[in-house]
Amino acid sequence: MKMRAHTAGFTLLELIVVMAVLSIFLMITAVVSRDAIDMHGATLSRLRTERDSAMLMRQLEADIAQRVNRLDARIRVEKQVGNDRLTLLTQRQGYAMHAITAERRVSLVSYRIEHNSLQRAASGYGFGPGMQRPAEADGTLALARIPAEGPSEPDANAFQVIAAGVLRLEFSFVVREAGKSVLRAAPPADQQQIQAVIATVAVVDAERSRKFTQSQFELIAAQFPDASDDVAPLAQWRDIAANLTRRLPRLPRGVLQQVRVYQGVCSLPTVNPLP
Repeated sequence: MKMRAHTAGFTLLELIVVMAVLSIFLMITAVVSRDAIDMHGATLSRLRTERDSAMLMRQLEADIAQRVNRLDARIRVEKQVGNDRLTLLTQRQGYAMHAITAERRVSLVSYRIEHNSLQRAASGYGFGPGMQRPAEADGTLALARIPAEGPSEPDANAFQVIAAGVLRLEFSFVVREAGKSVLRAAPPADQQQIQAVIATVAVVDAERSRKFTQSQFELIAAQFPDASDDVAPLAQWRDIAANLTRRLPRLPRGVLQQVRVYQGVCSLPTVNPLP
């Protein structure tokens, strides 16, 4: 009688156990990989917002540091519910059309938020039409034409985007009053009391913000209140940004977690102004 050859193999139970172990391993690997991808995306998002915020703060600081320091050259700040606007004259080079207009040693600079982006305008100011050059030694800078409340914004075509995904822009002022420095939400009537301008912005990564509709952008921006006297917005805004997912549970959680708040302090020239 012939004996059957015995072939070694796995039982059905063993195969089921192996498949279960492999499934658990793959599931753990997928979770770890997803977390790593999310962390990588969040890091890139943070770096982009920090880069854009640093760039806009450098622009603003340079404009204010070289501000035209004259009694008739006021800073115009439009304080409003929501985003503020700022317009001033600075000694940074202004734009001039080659062979058509003279070079401008004074620029009209303005900051505003439009279409969820921070925009800056800079154009030459105050030297007369065409190729006419001023007699600077005689003081003919024509700055006396500035309105009493400060210069008006440049033409809309002069604005360009310097940072996308900006939700809020708020200005506060360090003011010298009664021999001490205080924080004010609006500039004083006597602008020679202003020691520094504080700019606070709430920013979301432009790449991720594409998931938001305009109404959602406005809803997020509305969470950040206007500045008030004696209180800098930075701490309050950062607390709000950290709790946006709880405040707005219906919006994409991953994008809300990337909303960040930054602040810059821009000192004004301290020399006595020209009359």
